[in-house]
Amino acid sequence: MLASAGPDLLAIETIPDLDEAAVLVDLAEELGLPAWLSCTVDGDRLRDGRPAAEAFALAAGSRAIVATGVNCCAPADALPAVRAVVAASGAPAVAYPNAGEAWDARARRWVGAPGFDEALPAAWVAAGARFVGGCCRVGPDAIRRIARSLEGAAG
Repeated sequence: MLASAGPDLLAIETIPDLDEAAVLVDLAEELGLPAWLSCTVDGDRLRDGRPAAEAFALAAGSRAIVATGVNCCAPADALPAVRAVVAASGAPAVAYPNAGEAWDARARRWVGAPGFDEALPAAWVAAGARFVGGCCRVGPDAIRRIARSLEGAAG
């Protein structure tokens, strides 16, 4: 259904599992749509426990996947992921983590203090990210500040 709308770019995002990533990369190839693949990670691992670099490597061999990276993760996990994407493929990276709180699934609420340092995106861009922003609990004001901080950055 999304492909029939003729998007310029399809965001395949918040992918927690290597098997799911493989299926979605194949589907993007089959549809012939340009897409980015963005995984959710904990450190250097997908949420299923396997190395995120394996998902990035899957995307590296795809003609349809134009960028790869992470979203819906801790801000500190974005820079290592960007470096892993560039090492795996040399392709542009995607980085849009959460605000920094942790999700407590049992209590069904965010806990902790935000830890999103708006200076981080400059490091992501320097490492190869070309699509940056924020995911859960990173609002419009923070996005504006990020955009301003990146004016004139390489990319």
